[in-house]
Amino acid sequence: MYHGYIDVPPLAYYEFGNIWSGSLLGDYNYKIIPKSKEEPPVLHTIIWYGALSLEKSEPVEEFDFPLTEEGYEELIAAMNERIHTYRNKKLFGE
Repeated sequence: MYHGYIDVPPLAYYEFGNIWSGSLLGDYNYKIIPKSKEEPPVLHTIIWYGALSLEKSEPVEEFDFPLTEEGYEELIAAMNERIHTYRNKKLFGE
């Protein structure tokens, strides 16, 4: 399901322990990893640039949001903000 720039599944997908990854603009990549055994449980997100997989790249940013409906919405907003900024830098040099 698309939320702004990103395509992410509903919160229940992560509550079952599933990992999601995606890419945009040809070289903006992200992976969302639920860490339900953490206290408190979190959605851990990794961002990296380039055509290579995460394993062959250096992450440019990592962050966590609570594994809750509010945390899920905050994650989506944060991702869209970062992607918008990246897009503008890439396209317009801003």
